[in-house]
Amino acid sequence: MTRELVVDLALTREQYLSLYRTYIRQVRTVARNGQTVRFPVSLLQPFVGYEGVRGSFRISCDANGKFKAIERLA
Repeated sequence: MTRELVVDLALTREQYLSLYRTYIRQVRTVARNGQTVRFPVSLLQPFVGYEGVRGSFRISCDANGKFKAIERLA
């Protein structure tokens, strides 16, 4: 069974780099359904642009909460 969560992100380039350079390297945000989500900042690397990371993303996990995929929605 796959679980999907949609998150809206707006990270400046500096915020992304700050997260990437820290020891923790985790993004913590709230999904549209109100659930708190934590995931490695490295998952966002393909989506980093000049201004940072902006948009809505669908994160798919298996039944055990293991990451399967991330895709940009908008």
